[in-house]
Amino acid sequence: MDVGVVGGSGYAGGELLRLLAGHPALKVRVVAGQRTAGAELRALFPHLGLDGRVVPADPGALADCDAVFLATPHAASLGLAPALVAAGTPVLDLSGAFRLPEEVFADWYGEPHAAPALTPAVYGLPELHRDRLPGAALVAVPGCYPTAALLALAPLAGLVDPAGVVVAGLSGTSGAGSGLREDLHASHAFGNVAPYGAPRHRHTPEIEHHWGQGAPITFTPHVVPMARGLVATVTATLTADPAAVGPAFCEAYGGEPFVTVLPDGAWPATAHVRGANTAHLGVAVDLRTGRVTVACVIDNLVKGAAGQAIQAANAVLGLPEATGLPTAAVYP
Repeated sequence: MDVGVVGGSGYAGGELLRLLAGHPALKVRVVAGQRTAGAELRALFPHLGLDGRVVPADPGALADCDAVFLATPHAASLGLAPALVAAGTPVLDLSGAFRLPEEVFADWYGEPHAAPALTPAVYGLPELHRDRLPGAALVAVPGCYPTAALLALAPLAGLVDPAGVVVAGLSGTSGAGSGLREDLHASHAFGNVAPYGAPRHRHTPEIEHHWGQGAPITFTPHVVPMARGLVATVTATLTADPAAVGPAFCEAYGGEPFVTVLPDGAWPATAHVRGANTAHLGVAVDLRTGRVTVACVIDNLVKGAAGQAIQAANAVLGLPEATGLPTAAVYP
């Protein structure tokens, strides 16, 4: 099956091209972009050794694709997705354009939604929404922080007080994209850790909406001095028997190919998932405080973006979910 990648010059787009290069069923037919239209792929991604050039991001250039990945800012996705969906081409959108209901999007993005009939799209977190993916016309691939936070939170539904949930997120600098920013210069970012975006980070309503417990959360992201990797640490007050926590996680993820719940007393590390489409979770109950702590680590560019998009695309197109996706990390 032929696929297109729009936004191929960014980190997520480049990671899509890397992973798709080894996919046995999905072949990249078109790489499209605006700023980089005409550029040689070999020059943009010398580590991939690809031939060809970037074409202008136009629905017509993608007409013969069996699916299209949009690794674009939300404004570009809003401009491209409706025409592709109308033409019957499945779309996997990695931006925040279609993750939220129209009114929530308008509140947090500060603009009316340009395609309200299409949002919220099917949410592309297969571990939680697998049954809605086959044949989906439009998939909203989750953000990196929500992926880790929701995998940590989902088994806690009904076991904790939804009010007062706190999520602390830490991500490598690639989570901010490949654009030039002063605070991401190596001399600023490396040797430095800083919170940002709170309390109005756009991933906050995404976590709230897709956990679906009807209560606000507190989410504080931080940028840490490494290129890739992400950890989301959730704390919440237990309202159920503490002995139910471990079994809830085992039941939720016991059969999942990409999610590992670590043994009691073990905590996950970003180095153990680097380059893989995997998530590792550590869980601990504190009987002294009556609270539970769950930490989830992912590679923000793989399970947090490109790998998850391919996992969802596999499900949409009727392929085994794990096709073409690595579970072995690069270590050290």
